[in-house]
Amino acid sequence: MKLNFIKGAMLLRRNIIAFFASYLILSFALPRLGLLSLFGAVAGIEAAAVSGSSIFIIMSLLIYGGFVVQSLLSHEFRAEFARRETILEIRRMSEECHQSARILKKKLELKAQTRLSNVLKETDEIVQSFLNGDKTELKVRVVQQSLKLTSAYVKLADMFRVRAFASDGDKISQLARRINANAANLNNARDQMVADELQRVIDADEKMLESLKNERFELERIDARLQYMESTIGMLKYNIISNLESEDILNTLANEVNEASALNSVLTERYEERREGSRIRL
Repeated sequence: MKLNFIKGAMLLRRNIIAFFASYLILSFALPRLGLLSLFGAVAGIEAAAVSGSSIFIIMSLLIYGGFVVQSLLSHEFRAEFARRETILEIRRMSEECHQSARILKKKLELKAQTRLSNVLKETDEIVQSFLNGDKTELKVRVVQQSLKLTSAYVKLADMFRVRAFASDGDKISQLARRINANAANLNNARDQMVADELQRVIDADEKMLESLKNERFELERIDARLQYMESTIGMLKYNIISNLESEDILNTLANEVNEASALNSVLTERYEERREGSRIRL
């Protein structure tokens, strides 16, 4: 940040113009006023050594350095630099959201792709409204939280995709039919060993069925959260465009981002634990 701040002052158009303007003025004025030898004497340099353009460059650099220092100490420059950095940060966050969404979109079904596209479209409208309008501190924070919420939405949508793929609805139906068929066979079994084996199969299938049903409930919970996030972003777009942003909206956004991130972390951890458990059983 400090390096960019100094670099910004050095590359400021006013300061660059000051360097070249001072060089032109000095190279024109000093020889005509006979001040080159005087400057050399003060600096302890031979007259022959100061007769070239190097002295003009040195003096111009000193003037340029003074302008740079003045910029670094200027309240106006600091405010303008902070504004530019904020805009760059928001653009970077927006591009990261789009990049993550592009990768995810290729893996989603058509309906989920449409939902994701709508979220990105509304987020883009939020960002453009900010870039084209007033850039108050509150609006900056609201837009940043909006982009964080969109990023959290993409991550949660990806987790939903992974879990939905692993939780096959057809498998639940197959398990239920197999349990019923084995239960019927168990009632008709005459051999105790056959009955015991069928009971073990039924117990294992019932545990698997219960796990899959719990997974479906969790998927419904994730989808409900995604829908709520979609509504939140839509509401936010309206408030930003209408200049209705407030501290309450900011707090709501921050809470939503934290809750979505926490939910995604918990779901990811559970998914990894189940995968590890499946590998151990195998």
